[in-house]
Amino acid sequence: MNILITDLNIKLDGHKYGFVNNLIKYLEGYKTQNSYFILTNFTKEFKLVSTAENIKIHSLTADEQEIINSSKSFLLKAAAEWKAINSFTESHSINEVILMELDPYQVEIGRKKTNFSIAGIWFRPYSRMLPEYNTLKSKLLNARTKLQKKLTMDFALLNKNLKRVLILNDEQMPTLLNNPQKPRFFTLPDPYFEYPQIPGFDLRAKYNIPSENIILLQFGNMDERKNNENIIAALNSFEPEIAAKISLLVIGRFKEGYAEKLETLKKSDAKYQMILKDEFVSDEEMESTFAQSDLILRMNINFFGSSGIVGIAANHDKPCVVSNNGVMAELVAKYKLGDVIDPYDISEIKNTIERYLQNKETIKIDGQNYRKTHNLDAYARTLLQI
Repeated sequence: MNILITDLNIKLDGHKYGFVNNLIKYLEGYKTQNSYFILTNFTKEFKLVSTAENIKIHSLTADEQEIINSSKSFLLKAAAEWKAINSFTESHSINEVILMELDPYQVEIGRKKTNFSIAGIWFRPYSRMLPEYNTLKSKLLNARTKLQKKLTMDFALLNKNLKRVLILNDEQMPTLLNNPQKPRFFTLPDPYFEYPQIPGFDLRAKYNIPSENIILLQFGNMDERKNNENIIAALNSFEPEIAAKISLLVIGRFKEGYAEKLETLKKSDAKYQMILKDEFVSDEEMESTFAQSDLILRMNINFFGSSGIVGIAANHDKPCVVSNNGVMAELVAKYKLGDVIDPYDISEIKNTIERYLQNKETIKIDGQNYRKTHNLDAYARTLLQI
């Protein structure tokens, strides 16, 4: 059987590269008669390699990439990418396509039945979406968005060869969406990956963080959804002697102008330390940073899906504070990985941070059970059905 695994939008500032690269490593140690083809975007940012005879790695040609990049809209770009995927399936006699991101291709999938079966990771499902504000306008906007997303997925499902829609870490949504007689929605473990740490790495020395301070870590692509505004507001409300024992470390690629915005939010006389690093860091530095932080923050707003940050924290037995809605809230509560709070409640954010500050040595979590069910093996076996 010939299986194509594809992602035509891989960048090095998120999960995408790790999702594919670690899958390749897993397959290299797995005995099978299947042949696996990996198809990625054309780029000089990274190069995937494999020595296994049954794993063949390809990328789009420069010309194909240029056509895709010149597309005038999201839908036209998706159409151009889908055309490239279809062309590859024909020239390599592909039996199954695994889309590492299903979302862009829902319309294209629904247009015409394919000669190959399809499985894909659906990153932005709709069922859990809530209005951002308690206003009629926000409620109507939410209802419209959910309807649009539902109709788009319903259209994709017209293609009977769309066999599996995989939703990261969400154990409830497949039950809500499935026809029990012919299930097509499934839960996919959102994996953590094992990367080495940097020998001799000292997070406190690197950022000049006092030894007595608690380190609050915000990590990933930074924009308003990360809720730094309310976190900073909470830190601004601390008494000076308590604030002086807190270091907020924000690391990741920042939306343009966002770092400057955060700098203006911190009170000029505030005593806590705020460190902003607008930069993509290596996997090794990421692991070292998590290992030496004290509390991981993931109080996202207007976000209801999974986050790999919870898994990285669990891998290092570091407590998380997450928003009280969506998949992350359920996971943190189920596996006892930290606290679930209202991301808009500045007093609750403050009180939670203060409790960790006062009990830094005694508040511990055990991520062992989470690790057992969300490791590379669980992810790969579910995704590949092996």
